[in-house]
Amino acid sequence: MKYRIVALLFVLVSMVDCGRILIAAPFGSRSHQNVYIPLIKSLALRGHFITLITNYHVQELEPMSNIEQIEVEIKIDPARFGDAFKNAIGKGSSAWNAIGTIKGMLDLPVKVAETMYTDQRILQLLKSGKFDMVIVSQFFGFTAYPMAWHFNATLALYSPAKLIPGIAYTLGDSDHPEYVPNIMSEFTDQMTLMQRVLNTLTIFGLEKGFGGFSKSSVYSVIQTVLPDCPPLDDIEKEVSLVFTNSHPVFHYPRTMTPEMIEIGGIHCKPAKPLPPALENFVGDHEPGFIMFAVGSAIQMNDMPIEMLNSFVEVFSRLPQRVIWQWKGEQKMDLPANIMTVGWLPQQDLLGHKNCRLFLTHGGLNSLMEAVYHGVPVLGLPLTTDQFGNLARTQLEGYGKTLLWKDITKDSLQSTLQEILSNPKYSESADSVSELMRDNIMTPLDRAVYWTEFNLRHKGAKHLRLGSRYLSSYQRAMIDVYGVITAAILLPIVFFVFIVLKCFNCCCRKTKKSTDSKKKQ
Repeated sequence: MKYRIVALLFVLVSMVDCGRILIAAPFGSRSHQNVYIPLIKSLALRGHFITLITNYHVQELEPMSNIEQIEVEIKIDPARFGDAFKNAIGKGSSAWNAIGTIKGMLDLPVKVAETMYTDQRILQLLKSGKFDMVIVSQFFGFTAYPMAWHFNATLALYSPAKLIPGIAYTLGDSDHPEYVPNIMSEFTDQMTLMQRVLNTLTIFGLEKGFGGFSKSSVYSVIQTVLPDCPPLDDIEKEVSLVFTNSHPVFHYPRTMTPEMIEIGGIHCKPAKPLPPALENFVGDHEPGFIMFAVGSAIQMNDMPIEMLNSFVEVFSRLPQRVIWQWKGEQKMDLPANIMTVGWLPQQDLLGHKNCRLFLTHGGLNSLMEAVYHGVPVLGLPLTTDQFGNLARTQLEGYGKTLLWKDITKDSLQSTLQEILSNPKYSESADSVSELMRDNIMTPLDRAVYWTEFNLRHKGAKHLRLGSRYLSSYQRAMIDVYGVITAAILLPIVFFVFIVLKCFNCCCRKTKKSTDSKKKQ
């Protein structure tokens, strides 16, 4: 049987042209890997050779012989962004933390570039490697742009969230701040005038301010290794494919160029049976269970003790059982209906028949998993895009948001009871889940198809909009409107000129006639 499977794999592999693909994801959280790990596995199974540059080794890719991993030492230090809980409840130094966060973000691209282009494995890759495609993260991915130029490979991008500001313009479109809210805001696609002003300034700042400064500082680092490398913006102009971790259920619809491919939910999959310890805890309990998790980077032990006591007391009153992701040593004894675990099989729990509610920080991947499995959410946002993600959750009706600064025993109790007892939340979750799943092909199949399409057609330049090669004033039609305005105004000006000339002539003749009569 094993040999038949191997033979079948060889037949499938022979049906596609195998390529060599470099995926550069030198910086990002572990959750960012949810976007590219499923794609890497599927491409490898189809015979492609993959080299992955990552800051977190991926254990599940190890068994595949046609995948090579280069782990670089660029980890995310949560301390860089201050105490998450203190910031969320307003007890941290917000101004100081904001300054530290901005400075840290400005410093990171140079650090990423220096780490990559001094790593001997990557230098050897530049010396002897050959690739047909280079896929880079939009999160500081411009540090890896030179690799596509160096290998004469097509350049593709992926975003761990929705499209990053500036990329749409590169592809010949616009960021459309008039109806596409920036990733950090809670705005909808129907903004007021002042919201559109703020949205435009924010997007412009992210694109021109942070992006421009970072590219300039990174470019000097790259030139020490690749002195002939063209400017990063010039390389970016040749982007041939862009994957975005977006979906209309989670992000407001926008115009898309042919190179933009939405793959939101690529990591979502049917639930598997739970480990015995978890199944014994939740399987036969008819009231069901609640799951509480706020991401891989947050430590529950950092939560203020009075807030922890509020959660524990409220949970103890519920008929539901609670599975609580808790890394590190517990601070207190917990009631019998609460189980703490350091690692959660999150999708297997969300897909369990008895899962009633998900308490989450509102990370995009977690929300996608909740929607995929039709589970209502109580959002407890901490930072970045989580506020905007959860604002959309409330709008779609499958969850509510409770700010950390507003958490008390009473507010937590009443909010949990409302979601658990009101069927409209679970009904909305089922409805939105159906919308998310109703696709002509899965996000993963779509990503694989477009990757291979791009490989087959050497960058698929026939799909590019002509507008990407126009200047800003040409895209805005300023020159065209100028010609049209001139065409309209010139005859009018000429007519006015003739009338004035005639009037002037008439006036002079009248004056001459009057003067001659006076002399007589």
